[in-house]
Amino acid sequence: MTQSAMKMNLGTSGTARPSAASTSRDRDADAPRPADTPSDVIANAASETKHDRGVYASMKRAMAPYVENHSHAVLYGVIGFVAAALILIVGFWPTVLLAVFAAVGVVVGKYRDGDRATRERMRHFLDRVN
Repeated sequence: MTQSAMKMNLGTSGTARPSAASTSRDRDADAPRPADTPSDVIANAASETKHDRGVYASMKRAMAPYVENHSHAVLYGVIGFVAAALILIVGFWPTVLLAVFAAVGVVVGKYRDGDRATRERMRHFLDRVN
């Protein structure tokens, strides 16, 4: 706050008084909002921190509805972040090779689990190769 703004908000006791507009905003800020955006999640977590046992517990509780409603966005965001980190750390081609090996591992795992569609695709692929 600037000094001129502080002088205007000073009461007779010399302490700053909140204006009527700021007190109504403060009351609205404590009420949890729907977690539609990440900024809403952070605002909800910040307002719940004083009532909860800690920041991490309130963030987890605040993030849960957002993750439930936007699970694919969160999943692919994490995958994109990991891919970008791998490309920056180990390089492009090693990251591509890692992704190929991971995909092959998923296919082999599904085959060993007995997934019928994967078994049919593997049988069809092996028939084409032979």
